[in-house]
Amino acid sequence: MMKLQIANEQDRKEAQNRERRRQCELERRSRIFNARNRKIGVDLPFLERQVAEKRAERDEQERKNLAFAQQMIKDSNLAVVLQAREQEERRRIDVEIDEYRKNYQRLEDRREFDLNNPDVLKMQLPPRASDGEPVGMSSAQKFEGEDLEYEERKKIMAEQKNAWLEQQVQERKAAQEERKAAEAAYMMAIKARDARASELDQMERECRYRLGQANLRYNEALTAEKKQLEQIMKEQEEADNTAEMYNNLTSDMLTENPDVAKSALGKDRAIGFMYKGMNQEELKKFYAAQKEQMAAAKAKREAEEKMEAEWQALAKSIQREVARQDIADQRKRREIARQLMEENQLMALQQKEKEKYYKEVVYNNTPTDEYYSQFNTTTR
Repeated sequence: MMKLQIANEQDRKEAQNRERRRQCELERRSRIFNARNRKIGVDLPFLERQVAEKRAERDEQERKNLAFAQQMIKDSNLAVVLQAREQEERRRIDVEIDEYRKNYQRLEDRREFDLNNPDVLKMQLPPRASDGEPVGMSSAQKFEGEDLEYEERKKIMAEQKNAWLEQQVQERKAAQEERKAAEAAYMMAIKARDARASELDQMERECRYRLGQANLRYNEALTAEKKQLEQIMKEQEEADNTAEMYNNLTSDMLTENPDVAKSALGKDRAIGFMYKGMNQEELKKFYAAQKEQMAAAKAKREAEEKMEAEWQALAKSIQREVARQDIADQRKRREIARQLMEENQLMALQQKEKEKYYKEVVYNNTPTDEYYSQFNTTTR
């Protein structure tokens, strides 16, 4: 009999901990094994700038959608008003048409009503009533070729035909007049509606004109105030410039007062921006010092030229000695290179023998792909 193991609370906790550690290990592995994020990282300022641009673009699109929706609502309201007006006008015209048909186009007034009259049998006269000699019901009512009321019927039919033609003419005239009246009323309604729309448009333009005039007057007042302020500032600036020019003209700098250049730091010190130049005694001292400096510079230059000539002679002798030493060193280097080449050839031979020994004796067990696949599989 099989023994079933029932998981207790401790087993479930251990399973949850193992699953949590496994998920953490997978997340850590995805972070560490991703070379781009590990070496470069995430450009957070660029991502924030992208988010800000997306948000600004979304806000701009929402603003456009809101403006478009408001315009659509306005147009829809206008269309609803116009449609209601048109429906009301059509309903009024339909009512007038129904009233006209009720009063002037009745069923009993039609020309073919006698053919469709449901009471035609009730209204018929007895057989041969016009003959003056009524006969019974079982008697013959009509003989072939007999026409007792031909002339009278012909006359009545002619009168009836004329009456019908006259009635059709009158009905056609009445219908035309009624249609013209309806069209005139419809055109008057359209003109009234257009006049009202024009009046509303004129009122709106008048309101906009008044607002523009008020805005213009306000801008003119601001412009006048700005010009007045600029004029005051200009006059103040001109007064300040005049005062500054007067102060400069009467200052010690332009009057060339030598006392103003004396410095409080010593009698031989002068203030640079107020100094006006040297006097004759100071110029003589300056020229004498300049000649002494020129003589000293000439002596120094001659001493430097003499030292330079001695250094050139010493350098040439050193160069000759260095050239002889270079030749000797080149000979030694060639000899050392030859010895090193022989040693390298010997070492290469030994290395080949050693590699052959390692390849054939030591390293004969080559690792497979399965051996390398066990590395770099965890982050720990």
